[in-house]
Amino acid sequence: MLQNPVQELEKRNVQYQQQSVPSQVQPEPNYRPNPYEEKFHSEFSFMSFVLGIFGLILPLFSTLAIIFGIGGLMQTHREHMKGKWMAIAGIALGFLGMFLIIIAILFGIDFLESYLLRFGGLETLIGSFSE
Repeated sequence: MLQNPVQELEKRNVQYQQQSVPSQVQPEPNYRPNPYEEKFHSEFSFMSFVLGIFGLILPLFSTLAIIFGIGGLMQTHREHMKGKWMAIAGIALGFLGMFLIIIAILFGIDFLESYLLRFGGLETLIGSFSE
C-alpha cells in the first residue's frame, strides 16, 4: 500500500531516533588532555617574571614583561599548565617598572630645572657661543 511520502519520512525519522546512535562524547568539565603537561610551567610566564624583575631597572624589559605575561596567561589557560602566578607577577612588575621609570623621569626633569636655576641657566651648561 502506497503511503504519503511525508508520512513515510516521518516514520523513518522516528525509527532513526529510536535507534541507539552513539552521541558525541562530551569531555568532563575538568578534562585534562595530558596529565603530565600540568607539571610544567609556562615558558612565557617564566620569561614574564624574569623580565619583570629586570624591568625595575630598564623600561624596555617592563614592556616585554607585560607582553610575555599576557602570552603566559593565555598559554596557561589554553594548555592547562602551571605558572599563572608568574604571569600575573610579571605583568604587575612590568607596570611597576614603567611607573618607576615615569616617576624617575619626572623627578629628573625637576632636578635638572632646579640645577639650571641655581647655576645661571642653560648657558652655564653649554657655554657662551658669542665669545
